[in-house]
Amino acid sequence: MRRFHLACIVVVILLIGNPGFAEKGDTEVGFRLLWVTGSATSAGTIADTGSSITLSSGPGIEFDWVLWPLDELTVELAVGASAQPVKTSGGSLGGLDGGTLWRIPLSAVAQYRPDLYGSFDPYVGLGVVYNLNTYAESSAYQELFSRAGFSSDLNVVVQAGVTYTLNLRWSANLDLRYMGMSTTGTFTDIDGTTQNLDFKLDPWVIGLGFRFRY
Repeated sequence: MRRFHLACIVVVILLIGNPGFAEKGDTEVGFRLLWVTGSATSAGTIADTGSSITLSSGPGIEFDWVLWPLDELTVELAVGASAQPVKTSGGSLGGLDGGTLWRIPLSAVAQYRPDLYGSFDPYVGLGVVYNLNTYAESSAYQELFSRAGFSSDLNVVVQAGVTYTLNLRWSANLDLRYMGMSTTGTFTDIDGTTQNLDFKLDPWVIGLGFRFRY
């Protein structure tokens, strides 16, 4: 929690430190194809089955908007979506498909870009992300649970990447981020018994995409 508070303070200072924008042309829009690595296992099992629920790596996509308050400072606002497969491991339900957790991260990251010359533009960033989660159950889980869902959360983003200029308007972008997520899965049995299972997902998100400057 302390690292989250620190990230919030840094981002707010950088965002409000100079609210004006640079001259026209210092704004970009872009998209990235993502691969969300990492996995998480529930802190507990499903009732007395001895089975745990796991979240796995999955693909995603993201759209971002980059602003230049200062020459060496950019602010990236992004919205994305990734599919985290839900599975069951161990116990009597091991191997059962659980469906897909759709993770929709809304992030704001302050980025430092050193004043280097050439086509390569490296950067590092620190920010916050709100993980909005929505769950699509499998038919097998629908038979087990009358209701199931995952909570949303606010967490930290740490970022590093590089942009390569292709021409006056277009550039390619390679990005690596740590984008934490802690969520609680709530599962209600057919008989009405509700159980909460906690998950801590610490994924590294790899992104590759293009940007357009206007």
